[in-house]
Amino acid sequence: MGILLVAGSVAGTVGLVSARDRTVPMYVAKEDISFGEPVDASRLEVVDVRLDGTQEHYLPAGREPAAGTRANTLIRAGELVPLRGLGLDDGTTRKPVAVELEQTLPAAVVPGSRVDVWAAARDRTANAYGRPVILLPSAEVAAVSAVDSGFGGTSGAVVELLVEDDRMADLLAAVANEARVTVVHNPAGPASTGTGS
Repeated sequence: MGILLVAGSVAGTVGLVSARDRTVPMYVAKEDISFGEPVDASRLEVVDVRLDGTQEHYLPAGREPAAGTRANTLIRAGELVPLRGLGLDDGTTRKPVAVELEQTLPAAVVPGSRVDVWAAARDRTANAYGRPVILLPSAEVAAVSAVDSGFGGTSGAVVELLVEDDRMADLLAAVANEARVTVVHNPAGPASTGTGS
């Protein structure tokens, strides 16, 4: 019994240390990128870093910036690339925002496609969700990636949306308040830039 307890303690300690030492591949700037300059894969490199759960704020390796992406702030050489510091040079104020979803996405939802983004506010008193309302009609998708559950399957997806500044607050508020966000493919969405009105 004593041997088993010691073995269990050692295994737990090793697991804790391994979890703390876990790193993720992220993009960093190869050189200084000034405000307004283009940001593409040629100006970035991949490094393994430990972010302790804050990686959703930065550009992960494997998710290259969308065509026409420019820096909205100074990004120093060797610094992680903040998602809030990226925008598009397309005559709009659109910026890429990553939203984690509980649902898997239809195969038709790919970069360049259009989706309607709905949100149902969480009612903590009733332990339920309210009636969904549309937040972003015909938003353009910049990137899609699956979320691995860690048990041999997927438990959802991360979709990167191009969002106008005047729509940003509503989307961020919904995410911050744990609303249930649902993305619906919109094949009739316009091909022009912008997120609709």
